[in-house]
Amino acid sequence: MKKTLIALTLATLPVAASADVVLYGVIKGGVEVTRSFTSNIGDKGTSTKIVDYGSRIGFKGHEDLNNNLRAIWQLEQDVNIGGGNTGFSTRDSFIGLTGNFGTVKAGHLSTPVKDINGRLDQWEYDNNAAGLGIYTRTNAAVDRKVAASYETPNFAGFQAQAYVSPSDNNNNNNNSSFVSNNTNSPTDREAAVYGAKLGYENAGFFADVAGTYVKNSVTNAAGQGKDGYQAAANVGFENSNWLAGVGYQQSRYVDDVESFTGEPGTALGVNEIVKGSKEVVASAAYTINNAVRLKGSAAYGFDIKSLPTVGITPATATAPVLNDAKYVQGVVGADYLLSKRTALNGQVGYLELKDGNKNKYKKGAVGVGMSHKF
Repeated sequence: MKKTLIALTLATLPVAASADVVLYGVIKGGVEVTRSFTSNIGDKGTSTKIVDYGSRIGFKGHEDLNNNLRAIWQLEQDVNIGGGNTGFSTRDSFIGLTGNFGTVKAGHLSTPVKDINGRLDQWEYDNNAAGLGIYTRTNAAVDRKVAASYETPNFAGFQAQAYVSPSDNNNNNNNSSFVSNNTNSPTDREAAVYGAKLGYENAGFFADVAGTYVKNSVTNAAGQGKDGYQAAANVGFENSNWLAGVGYQQSRYVDDVESFTGEPGTALGVNEIVKGSKEVVASAAYTINNAVRLKGSAAYGFDIKSLPTVGITPATATAPVLNDAKYVQGVVGADYLLSKRTALNGQVGYLELKDGNKNKYKKGAVGVGMSHKF
């Protein structure tokens, strides 16, 4: 009898040890039809593609230590239902500690701006015209970094975060900071990234403000040694039936022109560095009968200006590609909730960008798809 009890106890040990490991993720994809126009090429025709919407899979866990202290870890990566290139730990992956003092993490972490500027992007999409892809674009201030962060405990709905990515983690051949195509860019420059965030949530109301500062984000001849930053803010209300919110962001020396088009080789798609930009966004959604969710979003960008062509000196600089550029975007659609974890989506989006140099870029997109969380 004793031997049987011992055997049963030993058999349950691996189960108990693995009980805190959670497998989670989302698989999502669909079909997108897009049509675009550029001022130098004209109508580029229609493209129809089966696309992935940003599927991911992750593992996370924790271990309770002494004195209300807990060890936490997470490994999360992109996956692609279309078989595209993905990797391990490509999304937020870290090890850390959490307790009454707050939470400390070290690893591959989203910047504070990335944490908040996608809050109002309620769409599933691949092409940036089918969602708020321009507003949430990846750049030097948004791209995940190898970093350490500290987040305070929740004080009556308020939480703050501090973030730092060391210079040496951003100063190598696989630099995740923004570097132009200038082959003479220094590889030993100061390239630290700093960030901070403050958020408030209570009874459905939310407000967030965040900023990310990038040392030496510009390394082309026209902007050598320039530091970059991006600041963002949101305010709104969200519960199980409603979402309504507005946001604003401003950036400087963290983008290239392609960030605003997503397509190289167009009149607006050369790799020129954007000196600055300002953007506003608004989103709203309402769920009917716990099944149909009607959604709409709009974004407007202005004061978008680029530096002269990469690789030349200021003395021989040509006119920048973007001169007082603006963009406008709208997306409307709906989700049909098949269950708490499975949904169908459909939307129509339009994006137009133009500037004082009479460059113009237009794109329309229609998407239908499906997502499943696990």
